[in-house]
Amino acid sequence: PMAFLAPTGLTLAFISGLFRFCSLRDLPFFSVYAWVGLWTSAFMSLLGLLGSSKLIRYCTRFTDEVFNGMLSVNFIYEAVSSLRRNFINADPLNLSMPFVALSMALGTFVGTMNVVKFEASKFFNTKVRKIIKNFGPVSVILLFTILNNLPWALKFNVPTLSVPDHFQLAGGRSFLVGLKAIPVSIRLLCAFPACLLTCLFFMDQNISVRLVNSPENKLKKGAAYNLDMLAMGIVTGVLSIFGLPWMCGATVQSMNHVRAMAETKRNEETGQMEITEVTETRLTGFIIHALLASTVMLLPLIKKIPIPVVSGIFLFLGRKLMTGNTFFRRISDAFAEKSRLKPKNPIYLLGRKKMSIYTATQVLCLLGLFGFKQIPSITIFFPAMIGILMSIRAFVLPNFFSEEEFVKLQDPTPE
Repeated sequence: PMAFLAPTGLTLAFISGLFRFCSLRDLPFFSVYAWVGLWTSAFMSLLGLLGSSKLIRYCTRFTDEVFNGMLSVNFIYEAVSSLRRNFINADPLNLSMPFVALSMALGTFVGTMNVVKFEASKFFNTKVRKIIKNFGPVSVILLFTILNNLPWALKFNVPTLSVPDHFQLAGGRSFLVGLKAIPVSIRLLCAFPACLLTCLFFMDQNISVRLVNSPENKLKKGAAYNLDMLAMGIVTGVLSIFGLPWMCGATVQSMNHVRAMAETKRNEETGQMEITEVTETRLTGFIIHALLASTVMLLPLIKKIPIPVVSGIFLFLGRKLMTGNTFFRRISDAFAEKSRLKPKNPIYLLGRKKMSIYTATQVLCLLGLFGFKQIPSITIFFPAMIGILMSIRAFVLPNFFSEEEFVKLQDPTPE
């Protein structure tokens, strides 16, 4: 009940690739989109009924870390790209707006980081610190939105979110997608991109849920991976018929939900906040999504939110996803003085050379994933790259590392 479904960046990349393909082939996008989604719905439901989620155990920590690293880098890249466009499009003789936007984004990022970390501070009592942590990010967004709408700030013309004044579908289209707008042969061929989308959903959903069910979160209710797959198959079918964005396991939203419902205490040895108990309920999920649906009534207000504030939140999410990812920690440890590291650090257990080889392989895989995603003409095949990651771990790395070394890296080979 703690995992959330939402559109993700990788899903958006796939949809963008599908849109470009339809544009090149002069095919009606929404009809192709619907049929790809219906095939995906059938595949996902079948995978759920066959109990295929047990195969996710072959997706080891090596793949998890690179996949989550990709999500983190993608958030940061999108934020930086948005801020960079401000400088490119601005008048070279007047860069006031880009610098104001940059300051706003960095202010949002720093402010959000500080209010979230406030829970571990020494100020006030536990209840007050938790309230500040939970409502602090929203307060930061409101603060910068209000500042941007003050008379003295309006002259900088900082860009704001572009949303309609009232609820409407894209291009004024009908609510239902025309399924018969493409010939039968194209409908059948839609099964091929659906296979790729199924692979993406299978990995994204199961990796997200596995992170939620991590022992560190101390959840008590049993996992339901295959039931989740079946439910997601049904949801995908409904969304496709109405031409709405596809959804799958959203790592950031799911982990934030877990942390929001968790009771924590400070570990005196590490100085970090650790989860002691999580209130597991579906009620918060219903309430959150009901509140999201109610925002259609606030469209005139939402359009006042500055885009740099959203960029600052993206920077925060990217940085937040790095927390707990030992991949990024090992990158910094590779340049650290050995005597300053903890005794259980992989450098002590394996040696700097072995650890660096393992980490460098992950870095190359991450760069390959990111580079592949940036090429519009082949973005639709991005899900296949995740399978290549699993193949590298299963067939290439065992030639350089023993099973004992994998265990020391907390990446044991599944039986």
